[in-house]
Amino acid sequence: MDPLGILSPHRIEIGDNVLIHPHAMFSVVEEHNGRRHDPQLRIGSRTVIGHSAWFSCVGEIEVGDDVLAAHNVVIADSYHEYEDPDTPIVRQPMAQPKGVRVGAGSIVGPNVAILAGVQIGERSYIAANAVVTRSVPPNSVVVGNPAQVVRQWDPQKRSWVDLQEETRSFFAAGWGT
Repeated sequence: MDPLGILSPHRIEIGDNVLIHPHAMFSVVEEHNGRRHDPQLRIGSRTVIGHSAWFSCVGEIEVGDDVLAAHNVVIADSYHEYEDPDTPIVRQPMAQPKGVRVGAGSIVGPNVAILAGVQIGERSYIAANAVVTRSVPPNSVVVGNPAQVVRQWDPQKRSWVDLQEETRSFFAAGWGT
């Protein structure tokens, strides 16, 4: 079965051996409500995109190699502005995009939303239903809405470490942003 929709396929790069499940939407927007955009969507090799995934790209979205993105994932580098209270939001221009990157080897669980400006480090695990509003260090486990880092690989101990509440707050405050 084909994806649900592909806008601007000439602005999409897909690596080798990528699997895209049915009903995925690739909304790569070059023009919306009078504003021109220069979008670029890149999906790395051996990546799997689950059914009903939605990519909303007016700037730049990069999904690394060997990423597993489950069903109903939303990745967006912008949003509809809502400056004019008398105009339906869908008819308002897109906000200035902020690039999104999902690092190689990561897993993005079902029903996850990754929002504009987020950089997810390599080999991170984004748990089901997370809303990722801030960047995530490599080798992290992220849960919640808004998402927080709750575990991280400690290279000195060579093991996974559960993060204490104060450490979670540090990461939630904007690691990498």
